[in-house]
Amino acid sequence: MALWKKERSERQQQGCHLKKEGRACLVMKKQKVTENIKITRDVPVSMRDGTILYADIYRPDDQEKYPVLLLRTPYNKSDAQTMNYAHPIWYAKNGYVVIVQDTRGRWKSEGTFDPYKAEGQDGYDTVEWAAHLPDVEPKVGMYGFSYAAAVQLLTAAERPPHLRCIVPAMIGSDGYNGHVYKHGAFALALNLSWTLFVSQDEAFRRGKWDWLREISFNTAAIQSLYHYLPLKDVPAVKEELTPFYQKWLEHHVRDEYWDRYSMQDHYEKINVPVLHIGGWYDIFIDGTIENFQGIKKYADAKAASEQYLFIAPWYHMPWSRYVGELDFGEHARNRIDEIQLSWFNRWLKDEENEWCQKKPVKYFLMGSNEWREASQWPPPNTINTNYYLHSSYKANSINDDGKLSIHLPEKEASDIFVYHPSIPVPALGGRSGADPVLTPMGPKNQLPIEARNDVLVYTSDILEEDVSVVGDIKVILYASTTAEDTDFVVKLIDVHPNGNAYNVAEGIIRASFRNSLERQEPVPASQVIKYEINAGAIANVFKKGHSIRLDITSSLFPTFDRNPNRLVKPGSATAADFIAATQTIYHGGRYPSHVILPIVKEQR
Repeated sequence: MALWKKERSERQQQGCHLKKEGRACLVMKKQKVTENIKITRDVPVSMRDGTILYADIYRPDDQEKYPVLLLRTPYNKSDAQTMNYAHPIWYAKNGYVVIVQDTRGRWKSEGTFDPYKAEGQDGYDTVEWAAHLPDVEPKVGMYGFSYAAAVQLLTAAERPPHLRCIVPAMIGSDGYNGHVYKHGAFALALNLSWTLFVSQDEAFRRGKWDWLREISFNTAAIQSLYHYLPLKDVPAVKEELTPFYQKWLEHHVRDEYWDRYSMQDHYEKINVPVLHIGGWYDIFIDGTIENFQGIKKYADAKAASEQYLFIAPWYHMPWSRYVGELDFGEHARNRIDEIQLSWFNRWLKDEENEWCQKKPVKYFLMGSNEWREASQWPPPNTINTNYYLHSSYKANSINDDGKLSIHLPEKEASDIFVYHPSIPVPALGGRSGADPVLTPMGPKNQLPIEARNDVLVYTSDILEEDVSVVGDIKVILYASTTAEDTDFVVKLIDVHPNGNAYNVAEGIIRASFRNSLERQEPVPASQVIKYEINAGAIANVFKKGHSIRLDITSSLFPTFDRNPNRLVKPGSATAADFIAATQTIYHGGRYPSHVILPIVKEQR
């Protein structure tokens, strides 16, 4: 047991008055900030099956009772996800008992780690245990990002009586689509890096020191490891430590195996207020939005009215105004701790604060680098506008004549490129998970890859006024291939006046999954097929003097695995399976390929 004495936090709440619909919404007076914090380490918590999980408890060292904040993490309770959040001591100083627990089979806790399988029941048991601790007020809120966010939603679906609110950040809605796979393509960088990270603790727990050294070395050299084939035999991945990785590769279609990973099946069970936090460059952004929309649609009326969505310009981690190669300005600073504190004060301390009058959606508008509020997502005043592909049969690279325009091409034309999986197009930023050192993430200048002839480039005229694009980006692509399977990748880009081209959104589809995620179908050779590619949600102002650009290619490596252009399971493909595919993109006439941009007229 330790006693910490810290100076008064600069983040304490300030008293103020707000009004909502003519009535006073009084913020309680300045919050008490406690100087002394008592910490109790490795507190055992018994689950219903007898498994013991261990937690650290931080609480003000006085005789008052405080509500509970619970963070359940597979990433070491001693760390407490402080890459993105303030240390638990800060929350304890602001009047909470903070409990940080290692999830089942991780770090100090007993049991076997099987991702997501037991998190709902373990979460329920921990919430109720926490609520019945002596000297606490029996109200529990939860927070955490990534896996620790999924834990919250799965716990809330179990409806523990003393759970009052949650704040899941950066998490998807389905384990298959948008997490392990994306429209049939295996999310290689995220899942391989995460598997290696998880396996280090497993090797340590089992005393496998040679394995631990091998895993640590390969994690440091992971950029080379992404090229290893077949994926099921990556030497640093030990099936004994992380058997789920092999199962993920085996279950390459959306079958019932993935039900345990799905948040979508639980929306109607959620009965607490939820603050959903997402990032425009996070791999889970579409799932975060879907969770918000799904609970609003399927939960009971009270819970539906208490769903909030907050989207910053960040990637998975860390959270900052600096994302990739861009600085989004002072307004993009990480202020999540202050936001969460206000949220928890509202629902755990009955404080009448700014959450009395907030609109349910708050999002960061990139380009103008300002915050916007809306009554729903997408905002109700968007107009879907088609931007059509044009060229004189030669849109290969930025050196040629690909154009993007709101005008429908009069004549039918096409562009051709060759995709070979042995020389894939690098991802160069984008949406992924993990850490930007390990996986491609964020906005980056795309010019180096746009010089390649296996990248088709379509650019609008220089904009004469700002164009605000807010909502889901979809590309309608008419294409043919000489292969029985292949990938098509689209990337929406903001071209700055100096020529630098920064990625805003991206999408991929594995052609054999064009009709269903539950089965693969060979692609008829050289037949023109209509593909609908979801490039995800964005909020970006393409400023006056900029241009809008769409890139099309067939790989996004190592964000996603390389399609060998054959119907081969992603875990089994080797270099011997690689063949070249000739890709033809059609536009104009019967085949009006285009990108659909939801455009908002900014109200000033």
